[in-house]
Amino acid sequence: MPEDPLLPPPAHAPGLEDLHAGLHDVLRLIEIEHALLRGRLESLKADSEGARLLEGVMVLGAVLQQRMAGLLHICREIGRL
Repeated sequence: MPEDPLLPPPAHAPGLEDLHAGLHDVLRLIEIEHALLRGRLESLKADSEGARLLEGVMVLGAVLQQRMAGLLHICREIGRL
């Protein structure tokens, strides 16, 4: 249902902006960690156990990034941030 432009916008849920900012900070830390891990991976032998383990951790980090991006999107929609 479209919103009536004459009505005031809905009130933000308390703490939603803080939640959004916190999620954004966590997402940025995951991105930094991913960059550091990528740099470390380059120094390992491609077929080593350490490289395979590090690649797995990086895949998990990518999944976390996707989930965090989804949560940020929900916050923006709910709070119109």
